[in-house]
Amino acid sequence: MTVYGFIGLGHQGTPMAERMIAAGLQPWLWARRPDVLERYQYTDSHQAASPAELGAKCDVIGLCLYDARATDAVLSGPDGLLGEIRPGTVLAIHATVGPDYVIDLAQRVSSRGVQVVDAPVSGGDAAAQGQLLVMVGGEETPCAACEPMLTAYAKTVVRLGGLGTAQTTKLLNNALMTAITGMVFDVFDIGRRLGINEKGLGAVLAGGSAANPSIGHYLALGGAGELSIRAWPTLHKDVALLHDLLAGSALANGPLATVAADTVEVMQRHRNDR
Repeated sequence: MTVYGFIGLGHQGTPMAERMIAAGLQPWLWARRPDVLERYQYTDSHQAASPAELGAKCDVIGLCLYDARATDAVLSGPDGLLGEIRPGTVLAIHATVGPDYVIDLAQRVSSRGVQVVDAPVSGGDAAAQGQLLVMVGGEETPCAACEPMLTAYAKTVVRLGGLGTAQTTKLLNNALMTAITGMVFDVFDIGRRLGINEKGLGAVLAGGSAANPSIGHYLALGGAGELSIRAWPTLHKDVALLHDLLAGSALANGPLATVAADTVEVMQRHRNDR
C-alpha cells in the first residue's frame, strides 16, 4: 500500500491535506508549528515529528510551500526530508518555483533513487471542494504514483510534458492573470474619469464578452488597493520567475511579459498608498 506524506499546511495546503484525509489516503503530515498539527490529532492521518521522519515513512510526498527557499529548507535543513528519504520515493512539488528549480532538484536527488514530479496548482480555495487544477510535468511512472493524491484535491489534472513544463505553464498562467488584472485596473480608472458608475460598469464587464475572474476579484475587494495588497506577493514572485526564464530572448519584450511586469509595478504603488 502506497504511503503518502504532505508538507505545507498553509492557506493552500491545509484543504489539500484535508482532502487527502477524506479520500482515505491516511497521509503523514508535518508542520513547523506543533499547534498546526494538533487539528489533525483525531483525524485519519499521522503526525511526523520532523521532515526527516516523514521522509522515512512515505512513498509519495506532496510539498506545498511558498517558494524555492522554503522548499529547500524543508528538504535540506535541520532534520530535513532528504536525510532519511528512501529510494523510490516521489516528491511532488506544488510550489511555483520555476522550471530550473525542479530540474535541478531532480538531478540533486537522482543519486538517492528519488524522483521529482512538477505539479503546481491553480484554483486557491477550490481545494476544499476537490476542485483544484493541477499541472503535471515529469516521467510517466512517478506521475502515475502521484495520481491518487492529486485526484483527492483536484477536479482537473493536466499532463504537460517533461519535468519543468508544468512550472513554465503555471508562470504563463499567472503572468496572463497579472496582465489582465492590470487592464482591469485601467478600465475602471478610465470609467471613473469619464463619469461612469463603477457598479454599473462592473455589472457590464462581469456579464459581457470581457468577463474574467479579475473583474470579480476587483469588485469583491473594493478596488485596486485591496486586490494589490492581497495578490502582489504571489504575482510579484511569479512574474519575476517568468522574467528570469525569458531573459535574453525576444519573448522577454513581448506583450505578456511587458504588461505583467507593468502591472506588478502598479500593484506596488497601490500597496504603498495604503
